[in-house]
Amino acid sequence: MRASRHVHTEPRNRRTGGRIGDALRCGGDLLLGLVLLLGGGLLGSCANPMMPSGGPEDQTPPAIVATDPPHEAVNVAPNRIRITFSEYVDAGSFARALTITPEIPGRLEYRWRRRSVEITLPEPLREGTTYVLTIDTNLRDAHGVALREPLTVAFSTGPVINQGRLAGQVIDPTAGTGVAGIDVFAYAAPDSTAPSALPDRPAYRTQTDDQGRFAFAYLREQPYFVAAVQDRNRNLAPDPSEPFAAPPHPVLIAQPDAPADTDTPRWLLTVLDTIPPEPRRVQARSRSRLEVRFSEAVRLTDRDPTAWSLHDSLARTPVAVRDVYMLPDDPRLVFLRTDLLAERPHVLIPAGIADSSGTPVAPTPVSFIPTAADDTLQIRFRRFEPAGLQADALGRYVLLPSVPPGVRFNQPVDDATLHARLAVTDTTGQPLAFTTSTEDGTAYALHPGPPLQEGQVIEVRVRQPRPGGTDTTFARVFQRIPDDALGSRAGYVAAADTSGPIVVELYPPPDSPRRTPYVTRALDGRYTFTGLPEGTYTLRAFVDRNDNQRWDGGRLVPYTPAEPLAWITDGLDVRPRWEQVREDTLRIPPR
Repeated sequence: MRASRHVHTEPRNRRTGGRIGDALRCGGDLLLGLVLLLGGGLLGSCANPMMPSGGPEDQTPPAIVATDPPHEAVNVAPNRIRITFSEYVDAGSFARALTITPEIPGRLEYRWRRRSVEITLPEPLREGTTYVLTIDTNLRDAHGVALREPLTVAFSTGPVINQGRLAGQVIDPTAGTGVAGIDVFAYAAPDSTAPSALPDRPAYRTQTDDQGRFAFAYLREQPYFVAAVQDRNRNLAPDPSEPFAAPPHPVLIAQPDAPADTDTPRWLLTVLDTIPPEPRRVQARSRSRLEVRFSEAVRLTDRDPTAWSLHDSLARTPVAVRDVYMLPDDPRLVFLRTDLLAERPHVLIPAGIADSSGTPVAPTPVSFIPTAADDTLQIRFRRFEPAGLQADALGRYVLLPSVPPGVRFNQPVDDATLHARLAVTDTTGQPLAFTTSTEDGTAYALHPGPPLQEGQVIEVRVRQPRPGGTDTTFARVFQRIPDDALGSRAGYVAAADTSGPIVVELYPPPDSPRRTPYVTRALDGRYTFTGLPEGTYTLRAFVDRNDNQRWDGGRLVPYTPAEPLAWITDGLDVRPRWEQVREDTLRIPPR
């Protein structure tokens, strides 16, 4: 008796370290207009000042309307500083947002009265010194509306107030747009060279506004090393894995006149991931299947199972690893198939793994005890690849040039089983020979022989055995995109820096199934991209100083500037059967 079949065809401050000390945090719901002051300081607490309710929704951030000492006052030596805002603010957010430069040792005490806060200083201020209070975008009013840009108050204990200024913009290197809320640190530089090591704390701190722009004011007029950092742990220091931006020049000199907007230097945000991924846990799914969780998202760089080390700790004997694979559900998980494991301590050392930056896995041993459960996992079809494709009006799934059709299973499948379960046919039902390849051990790319031609249509069928002898067949029709549906883009690019070739990257539209850019080199200042589906693209170009085919954002220590970079972000339209040329030359600035 033949097995029955069902065919499924797819349808169509905490800022510590002396900056503000242990800032007093206040909270709680209050009666209308009530301000509760207890103890006036760090050992006491204060209620969060609240403004009366009613009226239209507040969208205006708070502003400073008065200070004592007055802004830009000289020859003052206060032991208290009072700031009055235009509206009620959240006291806890004020404590997180405030930085005083130079830093004042000891603990600051806060006392709120309606829209004003009085800051009691722990010791007398230094003579002949300009003090700068910066309130960053962590400050929120009573309705949660945050500052769009930092606020600055300055005064001097001497007859002169510093007038040094610095300005710049922190930019996303892919989109070419400003990045808001990035901390910017200015370190005093002894000369015109970048420091060999950064001090524990910056001399000054500010933050970028909603356009990514920042401005220092009232600085001592001298050279500075200026670094931008996404200070996630709020420790006023750049830490490994935190996004940062190296300055365009080793030092910048604070002067009374900041550059105009057209001359504003650019800081290009990047990440330098030097921390290797580490195995955190091994969980036995069965006597012959292991799940290994890593500290971050990883990918397989080598699927050779013999590179992994697995030992029985008591017997002191190796155990063979038979297969290594990943699933798309969690990029931190790697799975192993092994020989049968005894229910006693084992040690595993990973290999052939790297994170998204290419940093290899640390060969850290992990101990675990296997389970006694037998492995009952059966091979199961999960989906067709590539994921995210949409069927056209004819129910076909269109493949971009060089993109193969594929299938994904829940575990590795040997070649004989693959060919027994898969069928690839042309439009007449004639079988087509094919080979397979896989990068992660569960997604298999199908390579018909001969290769798919433009416009060619094929059908892929996957047979899934079911208990009781009933098979289910899944089917999908693929078509290689026709040439007459593709277009081209060309243009010109130039750079003052000639220390390396110019690499040009064309980024596909957001709704494209392609997730990586098209990449080429500019030859004699001209770039050309062919075989492009219709849509609106963006472009960036950079001087590839180290000739590694990818943009490098530099380093803070030792100082290395980012590779020069420029963008076309206003959109490059691609039309089928057309080569469109942008006549305006894209110019890459030197820094």
